[in-house]
Amino acid sequence: AWCPSCAIKAHQYHPFHNLQLWNGKFYESTTLQKQGYIMYLGHGGHPCPNLSQPLDPSLWSDLGAMENVFWFGEGDYETQLGVSNVVIVHSTGVYSHHVSWCQCPGAEKDRHLHLLKAKLFPASITRPQSAFTFDVLDNFLIDALECKTSAMSFYQKLRCFTNNAFPDKIPDRYRELMRVSRIWRDLVNRKRFGFEHETDRSPRPGDLALYCPACPQPGINLPVSWKDSYDDWLVMQRYVVDGNFTAQHMKMKTPDDDVLLADGMGYMVTEGPYQTHVAESAEEKEKSSCSNHRAVNAANVQRSNLRATGVGATACARHGCFVPHAVVDFQKGERQMNMDYSICNAVKYPSGDIGSALIIYDVACQWSIHFHEWVDRSYHLSLPPSIKILPAIGKFHLSAHKLQCFPRFSLNFITGAGHIDGEILETLWAPFNKISPTARSMTLAHRKEVLDDHMRDSNWKKLVGI
Repeated sequence: AWCPSCAIKAHQYHPFHNLQLWNGKFYESTTLQKQGYIMYLGHGGHPCPNLSQPLDPSLWSDLGAMENVFWFGEGDYETQLGVSNVVIVHSTGVYSHHVSWCQCPGAEKDRHLHLLKAKLFPASITRPQSAFTFDVLDNFLIDALECKTSAMSFYQKLRCFTNNAFPDKIPDRYRELMRVSRIWRDLVNRKRFGFEHETDRSPRPGDLALYCPACPQPGINLPVSWKDSYDDWLVMQRYVVDGNFTAQHMKMKTPDDDVLLADGMGYMVTEGPYQTHVAESAEEKEKSSCSNHRAVNAANVQRSNLRATGVGATACARHGCFVPHAVVDFQKGERQMNMDYSICNAVKYPSGDIGSALIIYDVACQWSIHFHEWVDRSYHLSLPPSIKILPAIGKFHLSAHKLQCFPRFSLNFITGAGHIDGEILETLWAPFNKISPTARSMTLAHRKEVLDDHMRDSNWKKLVGI
């Protein structure tokens, strides 16, 4: 227990503690701000030596006084020279503090830089009134990856931490959290992949993505002279291709306001070239000559309120790692023009001079008929020279095909396929589907960043557990 002055002194370096005050009958919740606490920036929690006079909290007690201790006033209150009221979101709750800015002659004039040096991420640049601690942003990203927590649920949890009885009295910083978390995620990814401090080099497509460490990649995990040591059938690209109709995306009201932070730098393909490919590709409305496959016969299904009816992805068939820059959106179901773009990007990604690629696809018997023809006709599709495409069907889906497909597309009869079932991508969709309802109503850019983040996390767990 402390007196008010001792409590402020004890919390000089702990501004995000929750206090209780003895009122003569019981302990009631209070805040450091109500007790006169001031957060000083620029001098390790101590007042700036260039302040003209010591700050007196009583001068703004009328602004800081709260009949209900959990009510926070909105607005940027300049109560004294160099002092503002800032709402700070931390992993233990939402706090309102009087912030004293450094007044030294050589100090930064931009207040958002003062906050960043104190490990507080401002929600705006010009006159920041809200900030998020680095800790709460890290917590949110981990919660989103492991618990599939939406931003709304996460912020509601923080409001309940602050005042579980009346969380609606806590300032709403949900929109600010959405915006700041996107920037934070992008900065963290660029730092992890070596681009944070590179001002003369920008990430290229797929540069902010991890891939399988075990699949053959010349120049990375294969020596230059690998052809002298290994047979061609042994060094083969092995991919599994599949679509997911749960990962839908609604049409945006104001798409022109959307800002892409990492377009095509992760696992989702670059939006502009992909949409050009879709627009210029001729739609082939043909039914399956094999069994009644959903992927082919539902290719013309369209929903008026959806921008994307699902996603198509390519992953390594043995270890289940998503291939960077090879995940595409569906517009009218799983059409071949969509999957061709994904497959071509995947085959080119780590190919080097590998001479063959095994493509395991549920409808490979139909897809493989005109694949090379459509690649030759398209300006946006290409394959490495002299590569041989080996179509195959996963063992689970093969039982639904006609008998003629078994000897032609069974993995049991393909040299170099190994003991794989070709269905590993189905296991990757299970955790992926948990975030699809949250990402469904996001903006295009935000959705791509969230999906990239979860695929990156999936690949990382495969990498460390391989």
